Amino acid sequence: MMFNLNAGLASAGRHLVALASLVGKHADTLSSDKAQADRVGLVAIFARLKTTIIAMTLLTLTASAASAATGFYVSGRSLKDANGNNFYPRGVNNPHIWFDSQAYNVLGNLAARRTNCIRIVWSRSGSASRLDQILQRCKDLKMVPMVEIHDGTGSDNPNDLISNANYFARTDVANVLKKHQRYVLVNITNEWGSYYKSAYDWKQAYKQPITIIRNAGIVTTLVIDGPNWGQNYAPGVQYGQELLNHDPRHNLLFSVHMYGSYNGSTSVNDAMRAYYNANLPLVIGEFGYDYNSGNNNLGCRVDHRKVMQYANQYGYGYIAWSTQGNDSGNAWLDMMTGWSGTTWWGNEIYYNNTYSIYNTARPSTAF
Repeated sequence: MMFNLNAGLASAGRHLVALASLVGKHADTLSSDKAQADRVGLVAIFARLKTTIIAMTLLTLTASAASAATGFYVSGRSLKDANGNNFYPRGVNNPHIWFDSQAYNVLGNLAARRTNCIRIVWSRSGSASRLDQILQRCKDLKMVPMVEIHDGTGSDNPNDLISNANYFARTDVANVLKKHQRYVLVNITNEWGSYYKSAYDWKQAYKQPITIIRNAGIVTTLVIDGPNWGQNYAPGVQYGQELLNHDPRHNLLFSVHMYGSYNGSTSVNDAMRAYYNANLPLVIGEFGYDYNSGNNNLGCRVDHRKVMQYANQYGYGYIAWSTQGNDSGNAWLDMMTGWSGTTWWGNEIYYNNTYSIYNTARPSTAF
């Protein structure tokens, strides 16, 4: 609620100052009787505005406190935890839905590396009971779980978004999310929208899913991937505020994935700076690196160190892809071997640079 109320407070404050100035400017130039009448009228208006401002301020503080009490929320470009402290995700994607036992058992290893956020690769086929166990394990290890539905990846069909929203709103799943709402994040759909999806259609398609999830009583931060397989940052900048206004909780975190579309020397900075200048919250939900001089299945030559550096500079989070379990074409993105050892990519993400997870991650104070 803070976004709309702050605008109202600013407007009311400007009117208050203008009226006070008007009283001072014209009091001496009016006839005594007329001046007295005008002053009485202006003072009455002044008093009503003052009362309104006080009420709006209290409502703003109440809304902020309510958000803080129930879980994560956004304020401007910042993601805040249930205690009102900034939280900067530093984490990895973990394929729970495809490698159930391995992904679950590796969580302790990831926590020991100071991971503070786990993007849980999930599906509508996943049971609420197993999701509950995973979220509880993340809580015990003080890692923030971000649950993402992989069904609908790259789809242009809005029904896929609606189906995923209905999964989160399903009574048993919604109850699990409410149980863990103090520290869970909900990523509605992984990379919905192909390279051909327009910014307008992307924005319109997300409105109904947001409403479905909120109507189910889920209040935590909802994460929205950009279109073009997550790589187009511009629609979020253009329509992010409209989507925030549509959400009755005003609690959305936008996500950009960085692969081949971010090979340019300035493209990583351009994307983060655009969100920063628009005062919008952002997380880099996936990213890769320059493997084999770009001769890979994703055409990826991303400077991953710049991703991590700029995320730190702008106060945004990053979540690298991925622990292990990629197919042969994507195996270069595995961070682990045997679900315990560390590959070159894993060392880059965790240890080998100034802005690595081990060097910059701080746990949420919500635990």
